[in-house]
Amino acid sequence: MSTASDLAAKAAVPQPNTAAIPKRKTFWRLLFGNKLALIGFIFIVGWTLVAILSSWIVPHDPYVTDPANKLLPPSAEHWFGTDNYGRDILSRVIYGARISIWTGMIAVSISFIIGVPLGAVAGFYGGRMGSLIMRCMDILLAFPSLVLAMAIAAAMGPGLMSALIAVGIVGIPEFARLIHGQTISLREKEFVEASRAIGVTNGTILFRHILPNALAPLLVNATLGMGFAILTSASLSFLGLGVKPPIAEWGAMISEGRAYIISGEWWIVTFPGLGIATAILGFNLLGDGLRDVLDPRLRSSK
Repeated sequence: MSTASDLAAKAAVPQPNTAAIPKRKTFWRLLFGNKLALIGFIFIVGWTLVAILSSWIVPHDPYVTDPANKLLPPSAEHWFGTDNYGRDILSRVIYGARISIWTGMIAVSISFIIGVPLGAVAGFYGGRMGSLIMRCMDILLAFPSLVLAMAIAAAMGPGLMSALIAVGIVGIPEFARLIHGQTISLREKEFVEASRAIGVTNGTILFRHILPNALAPLLVNATLGMGFAILTSASLSFLGLGVKPPIAEWGAMISEGRAYIISGEWWIVTFPGLGIATAILGFNLLGDGLRDVLDPRLRSSK
């Protein structure tokens, strides 16, 4: 026979926010019902497959130089033409997808793993510790994102690891402030008060009850942050603070080919630029679609 304390415990268990997170079939139907989100999803899946299969699908070795065939325009032999060293641009764009896509994923993961716990702790406990954490986030937000990433990468020295860490640090305040606001809102909900009443610890309430209910906006922000991370990483490589030549990376390829735009070799920078543009567009479109699906207010208004 159930006691009063057992009934109180069951009542205190937080229920998933079903209004914000639709069922699996409904979620995919709503997401793919949005044509722009579907286009973004196709771009992302396409570039991800290219990155995974790059070693098997490249038509030429992206690092072999051929001075006799340098600066060739697009043709049947070289679909995207060749660069100033005679390297096949299509092969380098395909190889560049590996670095750009994985750089975005790793950088966003760094921002998520560090920013979410910091913002959640600051929002849940508040006080001096919460104020200190959020003031540190405000300091990071006071600097333009690219300028801060450049400063961090320059201090650490050029290289892929420097770019990853720089882009990851720049994205921390966005996640921290987002989860901070969500936590402040959710900590006043009835299920949190009920959990406290039956003796559930603060850590359990925060990480098992509040964070799962704040997951939807975090997923949207992570998806949109992927596009920002790819663009910032490419910008660092373009400026010489990221990947070093001759490694195939979209930003570095544009940097190497920018001197040839005036002389008419447009293909050297155009195709890496299209790679950056379509990857960022894909994540932005998918992020907008996720926001529409996961926000019940936007769903109800359509």
